[in-house]
Amino acid sequence: MIITSPIKRPVLTCIFLGLWLVISNIFYYLQPLHPFKSIAHRGASYYAPENTIASFQKAVDLGFDYIELDVRLSKDEQLVVIHDEDVLRTTNGTGFISDLTVMELKMLDAGSWFSKDFSDERIPLLEEVLYLFGKKIGILIDVKSPEKQPGMIDILSNILISHIENGMDPEFVKVQSFNINELKRLKEHVPDIATGLLLNKPLDLLQLASYRPYASFLSIHHQLLTKAFINKAQLLGFDIFSWTIKKQYQFPIMQRLGVHGIISDEEFRKPSYKFTSFISPVIKE
Repeated sequence: MIITSPIKRPVLTCIFLGLWLVISNIFYYLQPLHPFKSIAHRGASYYAPENTIASFQKAVDLGFDYIELDVRLSKDEQLVVIHDEDVLRTTNGTGFISDLTVMELKMLDAGSWFSKDFSDERIPLLEEVLYLFGKKIGILIDVKSPEKQPGMIDILSNILISHIENGMDPEFVKVQSFNINELKRLKEHVPDIATGLLLNKPLDLLQLASYRPYASFLSIHHQLLTKAFINKAQLLGFDIFSWTIKKQYQFPIMQRLGVHGIISDEEFRKPSYKFTSFISPVIKE
């Protein structure tokens, strides 16, 4: 009589499960690391105060492809570069952007909160950034709450048209917003500028298709991205930008998913931070 050990089947199951995990991981790491555009989140905000001339210049120096910046409308209806609706977090002042004139905003110290070395930094105008960097690096403009600031899109359109007429390549500029209606309005005024929809959740195919005439890229939080969603979006012709990447290990994850742009605080494509996946080299554009 042959006695079969009662632990034989569980052991075999564990072995096969282990082999499956090993093989799955090998195939995962053999996937190519797709090229992407590196986008400096509010400038190179790991190294300099966010949304300042210093952070934008640092992004240029580090070799980013784009700078991402936020714009809001001041009391005297000028587009200023700042993320929050008030100045408390990133300056030595108080008050809402919409209640302060450019002259008042320019008096504030926009750098010392980050380091005393940046005490001379001021809140820049969008016009200044476009003049200084519009021919040096790509610019991704994040329009904050345009539905709450009447006339904002018209003002932005006029600024962009003026700079294009003065030699700025429209390929250097992209505009993104959570509001598809405002993007539609911008697209009507400045059709040569690429527009993108910010998403805080994935959308179904029909929703995406309805937005495609007014947006050529989707900007979505990296934790919400899946290969299935990216494939669906790419089928409709969308590029995909992921935000905001802050850890080195997240870069190859995004590359294997096939995103087109990665928004991050720090530049990780320096030689010392190259990622490889056994036999697949990092592909750079």
